[in-house]
Amino acid sequence: MRARSVAALALVSTLIATSATASAIRPPRVVATIRAGGDPIGLAVGAGALWVANYGSDSVQRVNMVRNRVTARIPLGNSPYATAFGAGSVWISSFSSADVTRVDPATNKIVARIDAGVEQAGLAATASDVWVAVYGRGQVVRIDPTTNSVKARITVGGNPEDVVLAAGAAWAPNENGTVSRIDPSTNAVTGTISVGADPDNAVFCRDRLWVSSLRGSRLYMINPATSAVAARMRVGTGSVGLACSRALWVANYNSGQLLKIDLRRRRVLRRVSVGLQPREVELGAGALWVSNQGSGTVSRVRP
Repeated sequence: MRARSVAALALVSTLIATSATASAIRPPRVVATIRAGGDPIGLAVGAGALWVANYGSDSVQRVNMVRNRVTARIPLGNSPYATAFGAGSVWISSFSSADVTRVDPATNKIVARIDAGVEQAGLAATASDVWVAVYGRGQVVRIDPTTNSVKARITVGGNPEDVVLAAGAAWAPNENGTVSRIDPSTNAVTGTISVGADPDNAVFCRDRLWVSSLRGSRLYMINPATSAVAARMRVGTGSVGLACSRALWVANYNSGQLLKIDLRRRRVLRRVSVGLQPREVELGAGALWVSNQGSGTVSRVRP
């Protein structure tokens, strides 16, 4: 009787271990598709919601990440491009107007518009600053959220596509094939790093800055300590948005896929089909969120 109980216990332990192993190695997949309409591009998580900048519908959508549905549409009227969350607000850049828009998540209302310059692209926000890549002016513009006013305009020498805050600096990928390093204490460009054709987005992951290339076939890894490219990784032409968790995730605009990258071996582990022309990747609520500009959707991906 005792031998049978021990055998049964061993079988249960084996089944639990097998189930845990299967769960640990289960492949990433799309678990929900949200109709956002227009041309969704920028994504940000904040105030318990996902915020989607919709270029085609001139609005920003608020998505409930539990129910996977749009719960509010906030008209902006200025070709919104990117989103960021900081200082208790949602910040949205505009490609067709000079205004960065500030939205209060408690009311879903616009509370400020700040003139940063025409043709804005990516932006980053903290409790004390909002940094905006103003592609059309070749500048990174720094906004003070306490006064809703511009406190610095920094010329970077290219057309900036994004801004990332990491390792005590602001980093701006420029369409001319460079990345500018900006010292926040002086608002001065302290380095210009040559990478591949048309770097589009960047993310800080495992103490390194990773930069995508829309027209090139590689990702570029920059060592912040040296402000130099430390490695290159071939992933195929069309890489844009990036996100960092236990792996590096890359949206590929050309292939319609989300790529999972093994940073230790520097190789593609998985390719997940999401939608047409995926642009941005954001982490939130235990999932990856991908904006699909060509499909008018946002994909929820189980990592």
